[in-house]
Amino acid sequence: MNDTLLYKAHRIHTSPLMSGLWVSMIVSIGRRKSITKDSLTDTVTRIPSEHHSEAEAIQAAKRYIDDEDSHRQD
Repeated sequence: MNDTLLYKAHRIHTSPLMSGLWVSMIVSIGRRKSITKDSLTDTVTRIPSEHHSEAEAIQAAKRYIDDEDSHRQD
């Protein structure tokens, strides 16, 4: 795992795969939530899909967080 980035009460973790692609996971630093289909635990969520760069993996994690926020506000 590489250094973490904080974004909207989440830590974003990225990790390279042996294939050269990248994955990202987010860790909620707020209150715990119920487990979803993407959750590894009640605080850790693996962002679906693999990315060609670390920057793409980070952007995907931010989009996932933003989408989750917009669903909570609806």
